[in-house]
Amino acid sequence: MKITVPADLTHNTKEVENFLIKRTATKTDENHNCWVVLSDEALFHKVVYEVLHTRLKLKGAFDKDIYFADAFFNWKECFQKYESLSLFSETTLLQIYVKNGKPGSKGGAFLSELNMNEHENIYVLIHLPRLDFASKNSKWFRALAQNGHCIEFGNDDAVGLYKFIENQLAFYIGGGKNNLTNLILDKCEGNFTSAYNEIVSLKLLYNSHEGKIDLTSVVSSIDNNSKHNPFMLPGIIRTHNKEKILRFIRALKEDNVPLPLLIWIIANDSRKKLNSESEKILLSLHEIDKRLKGIAPGDPWIEFERAIINY
Repeated sequence: MKITVPADLTHNTKEVENFLIKRTATKTDENHNCWVVLSDEALFHKVVYEVLHTRLKLKGAFDKDIYFADAFFNWKECFQKYESLSLFSETTLLQIYVKNGKPGSKGGAFLSELNMNEHENIYVLIHLPRLDFASKNSKWFRALAQNGHCIEFGNDDAVGLYKFIENQLAFYIGGGKNNLTNLILDKCEGNFTSAYNEIVSLKLLYNSHEGKIDLTSVVSSIDNNSKHNPFMLPGIIRTHNKEKILRFIRALKEDNVPLPLLIWIIANDSRKKLNSESEKILLSLHEIDKRLKGIAPGDPWIEFERAIINY
């Protein structure tokens, strides 16, 4: 079932969550254990995950596994790993990130024939970026849309981000803060997740100052809170400051941020550009992924630093 989240709801994460709960909780749909989310914004992927996570918690205990799929990912082998589960075993939630929205020929063939009724103890949440017209009309995507909940978000662009920040500020600290809206928009490098995190932090600052905050306090708060946010990495890269980029990557490593997540963030950002440089970094990320899996020799973190510096 295709579910398009209305543009006006994307400005309020709680409304999105309530909308999805209502649309995916009917008797005819409650047994759907295949969910697909399409968005270039990590925040909206997180909202969908939380809706599904909450629903599974109500059913009882469950395990979680995360995979990052490229054109060489073995979908069949992944699912076979869980086929030995008995009817009395715990439910497993598989999150599968398809970095560029292209599962490859073998992956596409598998998804086209995927019958989740054969995997009663498995829920799968497939994370996709925005897809073009051709991809949405592919056999594998039409099969997923028909057999599961296929959730797409509108208005996750620059205009939508401005309204998102404006509405979130109104919700948390009241309206009439256009200067704050523009400041956060400038600081967050076009990222919904980063903007949302900063606004939540500003709420705490606002409350601690009895409803009175100035731009100096806001700038300090944003700078302090955004230092180790992995979703800020694309914006840091665009500064072309090699020392700053390296410090940021190493800080993320010290914070135990998973390298596969950083690979997904950069791949997602690069896919939007569609030029020779983005193709180059995507190839580099693929090689780094091989090192992560032990297929190729070398330290994946060192190779990641080298690839980003040369990006």
